[in-house]
Parts: sequence; structure tokens; C-alpha cells
Amino acid sequence: MLGKNWFEILDKLYNWVRLRRNIVIALSVIFLISAGVFSVKALAVNNESSLEDDMTEAFFTYFDGQKIGLVKDKGDIEKVLEGIKRGFESLYNMEVTLENDIDFERVYVDEQYLSDPEVLESLIQSNVSPRVKCAVIQVNGENLAVLKDSETARFILDSLLQPFKEKIESKGGSLEEIDFEEDVNIKDLFVRYEELEDPDEVVQRFTQGNTEKRIYIVEKGDNIWTIAQKHDMTVKDILEANAPMEESDILQIGQELNLNVPELPLNVITVEKVEHTKSIPFETETKKSDDLYTNQTKVAQEGKEGECQIVEKVYKRNGVETERETISETVKKEPVKKIVLVGTKKPPKKVSSSRSGSSSSSSGISMSWPTRGRITSRFGRRWGRMHKGLDIANDRGTPIYAARSGTVCYSGYNGGYGNLVRIDHGSGIETYYAHLSSRSVKKGQKVKKGQLIGYMGNTGNSTGPHLHFEVRINGTPKNPLNYLK
Repeated sequence: MLGKNWFEILDKLYNWVRLRRNIVIALSVIFLISAGVFSVKALAVNNESSLEDDMTEAFFTYFDGQKIGLVKDKGDIEKVLEGIKRGFESLYNMEVTLENDIDFERVYVDEQYLSDPEVLESLIQSNVSPRVKCAVIQVNGENLAVLKDSETARFILDSLLQPFKEKIESKGGSLEEIDFEEDVNIKDLFVRYEELEDPDEVVQRFTQGNTEKRIYIVEKGDNIWTIAQKHDMTVKDILEANAPMEESDILQIGQELNLNVPELPLNVITVEKVEHTKSIPFETETKKSDDLYTNQTKVAQEGKEGECQIVEKVYKRNGVETERETISETVKKEPVKKIVLVGTKKPPKKVSSSRSGSSSSSSGISMSWPTRGRITSRFGRRWGRMHKGLDIANDRGTPIYAARSGTVCYSGYNGGYGNLVRIDHGSGIETYYAHLSSRSVKKGQKVKKGQLIGYMGNTGNSTGPHLHFEVRINGTPKNPLNYLK
């Protein structure tokens, strides 16, 4: 049996523990055991025969496996925990759980050794681990954002999709599908309050990725193609770095452009339905005429292009087109064939003069227009240098046709020409078709006059969708207008 002085020392040390709440539980346990309090009067439950009259049933309390005190009623500890939990819920305005283990061991003890409830409450309060219920954005099973609730998480995900919706609607497209490329879920999770993230910072992280930003300020005369060339980038790179920007967007002086393609944790996939019309080229038919000389031709019927309504599905990733699928093609207007009469009569002989003019360089060479559009630049001197062809502008994707029958001698990407098709027509005659968005023929392939060979684009050194068309005879560029009929 311990003397009275021991209990006075115990009381003083216990009060000291109450004042120093930051002392860890382990020190409290060492103190309690060294004082011998529980080993003197506590008796095992199965040894009731040795109980003294002044002993009562009580419970050792274990906090995360450490013995912290002795209580008469387990409900007292449960009330303490419930009060602490309500306090944290009021503080955080969120659902809270306490992730600490509380266990009990029944013993019999003199009531004078029961722990002070306030001491136990203070000890638990100082060491408890509250967790708040939050919403986690999971991407491919990985937790990427910790937010206060599911409404905030859903708002952030919607805000990432919204710019792409607005972009499609502003251009008159019909949005068929929009979603993230990754597997995205919102899950409930209990975390420490300090782990919650600011929604604005989450949006910034999701839209900018982890790539260090480089900014370019748009200057007078800039366009997306010159900016890409100046910084050794492709037009696709510029579009991906500034999603949902599109190739047809007009740049404003002073506008900021990102020059780094970010690695984004979330990528937006869209499917939109677009409708547009394309022209159907007319065919040219020649007929013999006994009324004309062999060196004469006459247009008996003017050709007229037809019109076709195209419905397509356009697939994009972060606003950049990745695939295009044709759903339907409806002919709205049939093309009208051009009929040219070619004479069969032998012309009368003429006495030639040594001073008579030589025949035109285009004599005997006839070509059909390779596409439909407006002429934006002619053959000749331009910007201080020779422009070797004819520029015809129209919408991206406008069909390009062979101006004359021949054999494809080149089909590929060629520096400033971009996607280029060259056709050898024999007798030293070649035609060039440059800046195509895509090519429909291969090297060595035979093509007929008016056959589809590709689609208009703006690849290479180009300032917008157009066809650069050249005619070369024995390697020398000639004015295409001298040959087009």
C-alpha cells in the first residue's frame, strides 16, 4: 500500500500534465505506471474473491493503444468524443469523423483512483485526429484534387468543358459528344482539413499542366503560321498550347499566346456535326466539227459546277481536329458539262513572213481550272521577288483536281510548299499543286484531267487556305492563266 506522500506527489504531477497539453500520451503512460497507481488497487475481473468492500467496477481507457486513464463509465469517454466531434464540425462546417482507436479494459479499483474527467478530455482533445468528409477528383484511379464537396468538384469539371462547348456553338456547329479522354470520377473521402485545396488553384493546375509557360505577344502582321515558323513550332502545337483556339481564329494585336504545349491531367474530347457545301467540278467534252478548221475551237456549251451538301462528324482533342468522318453527301445541283467543238477542216495555207510573230507559248496546251475560288495572287513579281504560280483561295477542304491528264511524279511534304502534288503531263510539261491539307494520289499513279488529287489547305509557308498552282515547261515556270480554259 502506497503512503499518503505518494498520492500528494501523484496529484501535483497530474496537475502539471493538465497545464502542459502538448506532452505526448506516452509520457503520461510512463508516469502513471511508475507511480504504481493502477498496479496497487486494480484487480482482474476473474479474481472477484479477493475484492475489498470499497472497490468498484471501472475501465482502463486506451487511446490508440496507449493507456490514458481510468473511468467508471465507458459512456463518459464516448460523450467526450462526441463533444469533440461536434466542436470540429461547428468549426469546419463539414461532416467530421475521429480516426482514433478507443478501447476499454474492465477492472475493479478504489474510486479514489478514478481519473479526472477534465484531464482525460484535455488529453484526448490535444491528441485527437479529426478527418473531414470531402470530395476527391480521381483521374484514372489517382486522386488529383481534394475539394470541400462534390458540388465544387462537379463545378470545376464543368468549367473545364465549357470553353469547348462555347467554341463549337459560336461557329454554328452541333455538339454531339463532349467528355474527358481519361476516366474521371468524384469520390467521397475523409482527410485532414489542411489537405483541402483552393478551387481556383485546382482549375489553374488542370488547364495549364506542369509545363513552364512561355508567352508571346501578338504583333502587327502576325498570323498563326508566321508565329509557328518563328518559334520552330507547328500550327498544331500553337493550337494545342492555346486550346480551344482554332486555325481560323483571327489574332488581335497585343493578344497573349502560350508557346508551350502543356501536359494536361485532363484532356477534352469533342464530337461535333458540321454541314457545308462543296462544288462539283464539271467535265469537259470535246466534239469534232466540220465547220471549224483544225486550229480552231469553239465552246458550244459553258460548263457549270454543281453543288453538294456535306454532313460530317469532326473529332477533336483539346480543340484540335484529329479525325473527320463523312456522314452523308447530297447533290443539290448537278454540274453542267462543258462542250468544246474542235475543228476537222484543214486550214488554207498561208505564206509566212520572216517578220511574223511566233506562236503563243500556250499553243496546243489546254488545262482546266484545278479548283474553285478567288485569285489572291497572280504570276509575276510580288514582294520584291518572283511569284512562280497562281494562288486560288477558298475554304479548307475544297477539292483540288488535276488540270491535265498525266502521271504523278511527286506526292509528299516539301518545305515551303507544304503538302505538294506534281504531275508530269509529258513533253516537258509539269503542274504543281501546293499547300494541300491532304493528298489523294501517290507517286507513279496515272490521273485523268479533272480527277480528284487532294484538298485545299494551308500547309508550308502559307498565310491562309489556298492552292498555289504552277505550270512549268522544261523546268521554267510559266503564267498558268495562259493555259487555263
